[in-house]
Amino acid sequence: MSRQELADALNAYLWETHQIHHNWDETDIGRLERGVTRWPADFRREAFRSVLEVEADHQLGFYIVRSSVATSDIEPATPASTTEQINPMALGTSGEHVLHEAGDRDDWSSFAVVTSVLAQQRQAVPPAALLSLVEAHRDCLLTLYRKSAGDRINADIGAMLGEASIVASRLWSAQGNHNMALAHCAYARTLASQLGDTRLGAVARIFESNLHSGAATLIQADGDIVTGLRLLDEAAAAGSHLTAAARTRIAAEQAQAYAVLNLPKEVEAALDRARESASEITAADRTGLFSDWSAARLQVYEGTCHLLLDEPETAITYLERAAAALADDQNNINVALAARVDLASAYGLTDQLDAACTTLGSAYEQLQRIGNLRGISRAQRAREGLHRWNNEPLIRELDQRMATA
Repeated sequence: MSRQELADALNAYLWETHQIHHNWDETDIGRLERGVTRWPADFRREAFRSVLEVEADHQLGFYIVRSSVATSDIEPATPASTTEQINPMALGTSGEHVLHEAGDRDDWSSFAVVTSVLAQQRQAVPPAALLSLVEAHRDCLLTLYRKSAGDRINADIGAMLGEASIVASRLWSAQGNHNMALAHCAYARTLASQLGDTRLGAVARIFESNLHSGAATLIQADGDIVTGLRLLDEAAAAGSHLTAAARTRIAAEQAQAYAVLNLPKEVEAALDRARESASEITAADRTGLFSDWSAARLQVYEGTCHLLLDEPETAITYLERAAAALADDQNNINVALAARVDLASAYGLTDQLDAACTTLGSAYEQLQRIGNLRGISRAQRAREGLHRWNNEPLIRELDQRMATA
């Protein structure tokens, strides 16, 4: 079967057996072949087993990735034979069921795994330490992509190259190099256009939008909100090719941009879309660039939107809840710190100066320790918002704490 034929068969099985309407297409099958998705939900794995006439998940190469801050151990769900090397999705490019012999040069799963693991570590590892690894991996993929021109695997390698470029963009941004961050996202978007890869193009637009909008002016004062919204709308148009986590991010970013423009009805509509998509997020969706997405992260956006709409009391409710939920989540350190920075701003707007200074000072010290310049810029903007108390002893102590950090 071709990729699309396999997708059609899976959709038919899910409807006939469980009355589940699922719109798989060839792009989704490609994601499994490349290892971008490695452990689909229960009903989906059941559909694959039935259509491809196998008894166990490991016969298809499905496996769970268990990761920590320091390491990412990739373990098959069921031990495979020592004479076989299981691809993340043991399907050939055209969709036929195959098992690769150990050492098969056509098995590109390791590159997909490295791309995904590096993407997942961008929250837990300081940007400067991770960037050199990501750029080295990207250079390797670029060499393979150029040498594979005209080969059947060219599109797969190109997709991994695009995703590695987006990961690099996030790290350049965290280090404060806006131009390099934009360049990497633009490269991924151009590459997606050349490959005809709708999913990659949409993902590139999601992260490029964030750069143009200056995270909705919370990081830079002159963010281009309109360009950011246009890119998000273009990404949303490709929603059927994206995971629930990606769709959640699009809607959350749209809500934040609308909040800057003081459009409360549009904010609430976008948040409703984000909540709906967030309810559909599964473990299989939380990989790679979207490994850090959850309902708790969405609460950060909800709190920030209320902050931008000048509703600080409501913002505090959401942000305190999010900060508590993310406090021990090592895969969401930067998001947790963003929540605390915005929480400090909300405290300031409700005249809780002591809480504002304590929260902002602590977050700023942590941001300095991990070298997240993008987060530091956000914290500095929050400090500017406390300017009416510049002569207060608490503010002078905060300034000294930030200067020392």
